[in-house]
Amino acid sequence: MDAPVKLKPAPGAGAMPIDPYRAFIFPNHIRELRRRAGLQKLIVLSHRLPGITYIRLSKIERGEVIARAAELVEIAAVLGVAPDALLVDVDAPGFAIDSWAAPFIDPGTLDIERERFAILVAAAVRHVRSTDRALTIQAIGERLGIAAVNLSRIENAQRHFEDWNPATQAAIATLMGTGSTAALRARIDQLHRAGELDPWIPAVSDPGERLRRTRERIAALRAELAGDRTTADARAPLATAAPAEFAATTGGTLAVRGIAGADGLILDDPTGERIQPPPGCGARVIALRLCRATLGAGLPGQAILFVDPDRYPVAGGLAALREAGGFRILAVTIDRDGVLVGHSQQPPLTLPLSPLTQDDVHAVVAARFL
Repeated sequence: MDAPVKLKPAPGAGAMPIDPYRAFIFPNHIRELRRRAGLQKLIVLSHRLPGITYIRLSKIERGEVIARAAELVEIAAVLGVAPDALLVDVDAPGFAIDSWAAPFIDPGTLDIERERFAILVAAAVRHVRSTDRALTIQAIGERLGIAAVNLSRIENAQRHFEDWNPATQAAIATLMGTGSTAALRARIDQLHRAGELDPWIPAVSDPGERLRRTRERIAALRAELAGDRTTADARAPLATAAPAEFAATTGGTLAVRGIAGADGLILDDPTGERIQPPPGCGARVIALRLCRATLGAGLPGQAILFVDPDRYPVAGGLAALREAGGFRILAVTIDRDGVLVGHSQQPPLTLPLSPLTQDDVHAVVAARFL
């Protein structure tokens, strides 16, 4: 049931798809195999997996975040199955996202108007951040009190606008340059009718785009579990309309991107250079110039980092966090609760990474010092 729910278009605006399953980016067999193993409650499985927090395990089982290969290995060991048995083939004849998601969502109770406005808010926030490079995750957190994890939820329409508390609603209104909820709705309607939100809506609520991302990541996970990264790159097709950082290589080299921005941000702009990627990089790897020593003297500012959008960062490594217009490079650690945390020295910054999806944060898989 991946067909979008169509709304009657507003004058001057195209019909907008509403994907009621947009939160389910990682359908899997964990729930059924857990129950088959006699573990009727997720908390029982969680007690046997001290390396994965209950909240993250719940999100993995519900398909709200992409599991890491190491997590699948741990879960499979407890359930007594092979790790790739946890993965779903979304193109199999018997698979349907509506059936899979039935334990987690009832589309019959879908509030179309709330869904519609949540998607438009998500697209509007993405739009305004793309046009103002000063609106970084850090700046929004400091100025408006919207935590990084909540900003991600807003930009992915994971909660209805009406379900946010009044402070967050007011912060969203301020971010959009309006002073009230009524003014916010009028402003978003104006942007939608003008077509300004059209480039962002598919990323938030297009069933085809969700399916494409899911297919790519499950294929990459399956190949990684088999110990064959080359196969992962071959199986995961590029988007038909890939953004600039995913452009095809020329003569085996990558275009280097990265111009110094404000507050430690690396702007996603071309430098005019090309570089040979090291072995083992994925097909969509990004060559990113660090620009400045944001992580201290141990990582010089002239280093070129290789960022893989198909891999999630791990503790002890580096992460590239997507922000409007660019990336922020963070050193990754894990806190006492098992939450991945990213750190920057210049500027001083600490951000939780575990709640973020692979759309938001990528692994740095290699570095070259110049």
